[in-house]
Amino acid sequence: MIGAPLISEGKVLIYDGVGVLLRGDTFLVVYQKAARLERTRWLFDVVETVLLENDGDILAFMIVLPNADPPDGPTLEENRRRMKKIDHRVRRLVTTPIGNAFKINLVRAVMRGLNVMLGHSRARFIVDTVNEGLERLLEAASERTPSAPLILSDIGAIYRALGEPEPRFPVGGSVPPKHG
Repeated sequence: MIGAPLISEGKVLIYDGVGVLLRGDTFLVVYQKAARLERTRWLFDVVETVLLENDGDILAFMIVLPNADPPDGPTLEENRRRMKKIDHRVRRLVTTPIGNAFKINLVRAVMRGLNVMLGHSRARFIVDTVNEGLERLLEAASERTPSAPLILSDIGAIYRALGEPEPRFPVGGSVPPKHG
């Protein structure tokens, strides 16, 4: 592992344009910069460290900001290899690309391809909005999963730590309740 820091619940960790926050059984990830090998290795090192220290599985919600390019070939292979290693412990993975239609479709294509390669497309979702992502995430909630308002607040904390403007997520209906 390449220096994965100890992660404390509710604390934002930042590495070169990638922000992570763990709360309960839920990992929140915001990619501000391109998905490249060192960033991806750092992210998986953090996740694997938490999984080694804890029983149970996790939920993951990844937001890809407009400036974050999808993974290149070596990074995509690293994603595939590392995801395969931990996949049995990831109860649900939801990805929300934000940006123009071209970039959103590119991220969707890469994530769908990765999901198909891993054979878990029913537990992996690529959605159009943060609210839709939150709804999909909470469909797999456990008693350790934080509430929707707390998840949205934590996403805001990651944005701020990355120097991004405060997020404003359009509300399409009500915020989904926590399932469990």
